[in-house]
Amino acid sequence: MKRLLPAITLLLPVAASAQTQVNIYGVVDAYAGRTATASAPQAVNAVNSGGMITSYYGFSGTEALGGGLKAQFQIEGFFRGDTGEAGRFPGEAIFARNANVGLAGEFGMVRMGRIANPLFVAAGQINPFGPSTRFSPLINQIYTAAGGNATLGDTGWSNSIQYASNPVYDTTFVAQYSLGEQPGAHNNNWAAVAKYVGKELAVTVGGVNVRFGPGLSAAVPEQRTYLAAAAYDFKVVKLFASYSDHQAKVSERDAHSVQAGFTIPTHGGAGRWMVAWSRLTEKAKVVPEFHRDTGAAGYDYNLSPRTDVYAVLMYDKISNASKGNTYVAGIRHRF
Repeated sequence: MKRLLPAITLLLPVAASAQTQVNIYGVVDAYAGRTATASAPQAVNAVNSGGMITSYYGFSGTEALGGGLKAQFQIEGFFRGDTGEAGRFPGEAIFARNANVGLAGEFGMVRMGRIANPLFVAAGQINPFGPSTRFSPLINQIYTAAGGNATLGDTGWSNSIQYASNPVYDTTFVAQYSLGEQPGAHNNNWAAVAKYVGKELAVTVGGVNVRFGPGLSAAVPEQRTYLAAAAYDFKVVKLFASYSDHQAKVSERDAHSVQAGFTIPTHGGAGRWMVAWSRLTEKAKVVPEFHRDTGAAGYDYNLSPRTDVYAVLMYDKISNASKGNTYVAGIRHRF
């Protein structure tokens, strides 16, 4: 037995590593063309990063602990491929997309750290242009500052605790609570999202209450947002629709958005036409009611399972102000 102990000791690290998996992954997305929006109507010819999805890199891993229990971690950071700079903007934290650790099992998953806002994730899954902060009319209006930023706070929340259920009858539930960590202040965020994803029909309902993060101030100390969305896949065409409501305290900045769109697959599913339109109607205590119309049409074609090319036209107009038109072509590679 004593002779076996050294051999067993040497094998332990090998056995442990066999239970552990670490992945390196990411997306590089770049596009070129003419860009102009209603809030920045002066056209600019540019090469930019993050067209269909914001470019990012990540590391994730799991370790089997036995009995169906797993430890997991996720560390992800944004970058600008057009300049090689880190972050979506200067000075952003290196792992602003995700930086969390948790446990997963038959109960679902619990994790802590910086975690993507589940309502943003859900909105990106229920519109023709996905999570594109540049070209998705819905995402552009409710999450992009230049597009109106109807939902305050960031697309990722720091100091978070999140629970995500395993699928039950094609339905999942996510709840997230994020601490503002200011002494003497109860300025915490919460989010809750339920999703049903069947073979043809997908339905999402959710809400967030934001009390700390970008966009919050003494004039707007708190905001609550609700989203309801659905998609139906007829195979020859997939339809999308959503409604969101945004209510802010003190400033009484209230807004709601309506979105509709569709995708049409081509070339046996290798390509797809994408069309979407969204109207955001907004008013505040000292601002008369106005609306913003954003429409986009594009084509995306997969050259391989990891690489696709796309072209997008986008129209953006504020009812009491200016308008802008965007014409771009880009490439996205997943690694």
